[in-house]
Amino acid sequence: MATPAYMSVTGTKQGLITAGAFTADSVGNTYQEGHED
Repeated sequence: MATPAYMSVTGTKQGLITAGAFTADSVGNTYQEGHED
């Protein structure tokens, strides 16, 4: 069973690059509410 790791990537010009990257559509059944960004 996979263990999810949570990481945010912020660029100096782009801001929060990983905004909305961990969603139910992108990761399926490992999705956990509150960790979208």
